[in-house]
Amino acid sequence: MSKLYNTWLSYFLFGICVFSSSLNAKETIHVAVASNFKTVLQTLLQDSPIPGIQVKISAASSGVLYSQIVHGAPFDVFLSADDVRPQALIKEGFASQSSLITYALGELAVWQPNANKVNNKVAIANPRFSPYGQASEFYANANFKKPINYVYGNNITQAFQFVQSGNASVGVVAVSTLKMAFNNSQDPQYLSYKLIPPSEYPEIIQQGVIIKSSKKLASAQKLMDFLMTSSTQLKLVELGYRTKDSNASK
Repeated sequence: MSKLYNTWLSYFLFGICVFSSSLNAKETIHVAVASNFKTVLQTLLQDSPIPGIQVKISAASSGVLYSQIVHGAPFDVFLSADDVRPQALIKEGFASQSSLITYALGELAVWQPNANKVNNKVAIANPRFSPYGQASEFYANANFKKPINYVYGNNITQAFQFVQSGNASVGVVAVSTLKMAFNNSQDPQYLSYKLIPPSEYPEIIQQGVIIKSSKKLASAQKLMDFLMTSSTQLKLVELGYRTKDSNASK
């Protein structure tokens, strides 16, 4: 009897362990993220993890990520820095219309951390691939002295790094990048920027979609829902974005 009891007890405890492991298991989703949003998304998920989901991030310019998706890259979600490429994916059959969200509106700033070191180079993201680059070029062409000696970053983060390293004395960069840099370092140089009024450049409408080929649609939808919660949207305003329900950054 004792031997039979011990056998059943072992099976029972094993079953509990298996059940507990299944409850704690996390499904990994692969997310293609525009470079301006990479550290922001990491911060959001660190502060408020989504139960049952682990997010693996691949960051690049929106144009590069779009090309990768079209050529079969195994992403579950695409968070772009514009509205053109997500809607193109919908029209081309790679993403579903019902999953489309506008999760943020990008903001730009002119950043010149050291006015005493001027090399006449202006850093912006490459407008061929980056929506931030297109908006930056539009603003710079209308407001900077000609001719403009552009230094092109592969994305908006690299444009920021060109100014940070001194390779360019001034840059048109994302406000979110500056705020994240300040949050991580508390260095006041990252707050010495001129905020550009949104009316002075084409609106940067950041949209996201779920990729139709994803095998993890439910988890992908949880991420989209998370981004659109009121608490996340308020946090995005704090981190250097506008949202559809806000008209000014804080």
